[in-house]
Amino acid sequence: MSLRLPAARTQGSAVSGRAWQVGDALDLLAALMAVALIVLVARGWTGPPRLLLALGFAFFVPGRAIVTNWRQTADWSEVAIPMLFSLALLTLVAMVALWAHYWHPLGLFQVEAVLSLAALGIGMVRRHRHRSGVDARQAKTW
Repeated sequence: MSLRLPAARTQGSAVSGRAWQVGDALDLLAALMAVALIVLVARGWTGPPRLLLALGFAFFVPGRAIVTNWRQTADWSEVAIPMLFSLALLTLVAMVALWAHYWHPLGLFQVEAVLSLAALGIGMVRRHRHRSGVDARQAKTW
């Protein structure tokens, strides 16, 4: 199963421009959620803001970090697929940590958050590099 789109579908400037804007906004939202939760955890703050950020992180951030590095098809949901991957990945990591007798929730969170931020950054850089390459090729055709 290939995750690449046919060339004819990926070169449309209106569709790809909108997809880039949505992707960038979701990546930025995920990164901000991860950073905010890291800060709240590091300072030892508790309460509803930390709980809401933890839920948002668990349901979205690791999955978005995976999905942002893939070329998506038009019929994938920008929110549902990251949610599915996030829950599956965090469940798998928690199970392995329990079986390995390494249950340190804050340590696991910190590793997951740093890896997610790194993957989000790589995905954003790759997307912008690809976008500038596509823009340069389109400018040459005019």
